[in-house]
Amino acid sequence: MVSTYALNLFDRFHLGHQALIDRLSDMPNPVAVVTGGEIVGRDLDLQCIIQPIEVRLAKLKEYLTSEELDGAISAITMTQFDELLSIEGATTFLMYQGPCCDEVRSGALDKRTKHEDVLKYLKPVRAYDGDKLTSARVRKGEIDREGKRLRGTKEPPRKLDFSQRSDLKSPKGDLYHKKDGSPEERIVSRIVEETPKCVIAVGDVTAATLIEQGYAPDVSIVDGITKRGKFEGTFTGEREYTFYNPAAVLYPEAWSTINTAIHDKKKSLVFVDGEEDLMGFPGVLLAPKGSVMLYGQPDAGIVWVPVHKENKSLARSLLDKMPIIR
Repeated sequence: MVSTYALNLFDRFHLGHQALIDRLSDMPNPVAVVTGGEIVGRDLDLQCIIQPIEVRLAKLKEYLTSEELDGAISAITMTQFDELLSIEGATTFLMYQGPCCDEVRSGALDKRTKHEDVLKYLKPVRAYDGDKLTSARVRKGEIDREGKRLRGTKEPPRKLDFSQRSDLKSPKGDLYHKKDGSPEERIVSRIVEETPKCVIAVGDVTAATLIEQGYAPDVSIVDGITKRGKFEGTFTGEREYTFYNPAAVLYPEAWSTINTAIHDKKKSLVFVDGEEDLMGFPGVLLAPKGSVMLYGQPDAGIVWVPVHKENKSLARSLLDKMPIIR
């Protein structure tokens, strides 16, 4: 039985992956393969922050379900060359040309000499700037998953050291405590009075409660999670962004996306696929002086963090203590 296998990292599931799945859906006995382990090419850009293979598989299956293709296309993982070699019979392999696919071809497919396989290379999907839309470019923060250009960043991926957690617990601004009345009302009154250059709200509850007061922050950074579990509210924005950022880390795409949202002159909604626990750092360091970053302090209220020289210096000193992910 002739089968078709589409091989890809499927990292940061994007438009290029959608095009690959669309092509695969017209092929006989289609199988989408999320590659990992020794099958993945060496020395890929920011290879250390490629999504875990179980995350990539879950995102692929989520897309197949959303397109009602889950009954037609199988989704599996492969991490060993032997798994490719063990596929029975003549097989069609769909791939994009690139470093990881070169590794697949030379590592296993070229050794399938007893089979009359067919290798089909798809034309790359182009980003808005004309260059290839690739997962590596998304990881680096050059483009988003739709291929739209972002402002970019030179910040490396970092992780929060356990010993640093206590440094982040104390407010670096004014706490509007719930015991003194509605924090949201007082925050909005201060915004109206002081007219900050940019208002950045970090956290689902913080952003939602401000919006309920009739004020939409310039940038709302949310992750769909609260202290009590999944956030049930909904958000809208004039422009929406999404990036991948697990807990206790800061990836380049977070910096680049937030920087773009701050400067796009729209009411922007930034959805973090992961957790927004450290997004105050890009907020303070990227916003112009005279702005404000707001975040919720559990069981207390909302903290008003003015963006000025002292807080920028403090944020940078704390950030520089975070180890770079190698």
